Amino acid sequence: MKYFLILSLSFLTLLASDAFIQPSELKHLLEDKKLIIIDVADSAIYKTSHIQGAIYCDVTKFIKKENNPYSLMDSPQIIGQELRNLGINQDSKVVIYAHNTQKGILNTSYLAFVLLYSGFENLSILDGGYMSWVFENERLTSSKKSEAHEEGNLVIKVNQNILATLKSVQNNLATTPMLDARSPKMYYGTERSNKIRTIGHISYAKSSHYEDKFLRDTTLREQKELDEIYIYGHGLKKSDEVIVYGDDVFTASMEFYILYKHMGFKNTKLYEASLLEWGNSLGLPMTRFKWE
Repeated sequence: MKYFLILSLSFLTLLASDAFIQPSELKHLLEDKKLIIIDVADSAIYKTSHIQGAIYCDVTKFIKKENNPYSLMDSPQIIGQELRNLGINQDSKVVIYAHNTQKGILNTSYLAFVLLYSGFENLSILDGGYMSWVFENERLTSSKKSEAHEEGNLVIKVNQNILATLKSVQNNLATTPMLDARSPKMYYGTERSNKIRTIGHISYAKSSHYEDKFLRDTTLREQKELDEIYIYGHGLKKSDEVIVYGDDVFTASMEFYILYKHMGFKNTKLYEASLLEWGNSLGLPMTRFKWE
């Protein structure tokens, strides 16, 4: 019965999800004038080689520059202008990719999170990143910088429902499923997270490392395996409210993206300040040396 349920949910997820796009699918879209491909690698890597027609985006432009210890997003006005500078329109199809480094992979999910927060849903991440594209379409790469043809007309419609705050996490301890996107060693407390004072995890949270959702070539695991992880392993239902956190918003963003966009868990929330806030505040419950 369990496997029949998982198989059924897996089929429904495949029908609904466009969270990850294959290189062959992207190739067929290249002539679509509504398509915007965004490269979120470091600028030096982008200048060396990128997908033909891809626009470079520095994702730090969306983060507040002053008095911001938690890497929180800037105002909707600034976010909107930066997205329009990329040429994004209301009816655009956005594909984001990176160059297969850990930083680049998390940059893709962070930009996806910013777009979802802005009310824009027609987006995908290139499965396997730049290397998967080169493997199939080596000739469709370039070192020539691409620019947006004109400023976009995207109107920001902020979706506050995907954000969790310190207060909401406190109020939902032990009652709402919470996933820690860091490595198991950091969760368990045998390794310390960078810039985090307290060792261990937020009490009652489960370990769900975002890297475990991918194969060694950084392509997404098969749907049946993801269903086993989230539906059977974590016991989640699509109607559940789920809170995701990490060291910071970047390490949390990919776990959030997979759940919200690919798995269709639309009540998933990202604790943006994550352990930069919780783990550096005295008196907040943290647990070490325990699997929950």
